[in-house]
Amino acid sequence: MSEEFQSTTPNTATSTSGFSVQWIPHGGVLYQDAAGQVRIDSELLVKPSLGILLYPGSGGLRNMSKSQSEMVLSNVKKALEYLGHRVEIWSTE
Repeated sequence: MSEEFQSTTPNTATSTSGFSVQWIPHGGVLYQDAAGQVRIDSELLVKPSLGILLYPGSGGLRNMSKSQSEMVLSNVKKALEYLGHRVEIWSTE
């Protein structure tokens, strides 16, 4: 079964799994769950089409284990896609 979300404001999605994601148009994404809140750096992409670029080595993600960081990024990506955004995750590889 796919993740179920509810849009609580134009830029916020809340999951039935207990987390919420808020995109801040002037920069950043806030992820919140029972463990607390994490800010992830982001920027708006305009070419080739509109989207949001997430930086996995930013903010509170730096202090997480790799598996925990990947889980948060996956949740954020799903929530932002639910809100209608195209999402890319920065990769240096």
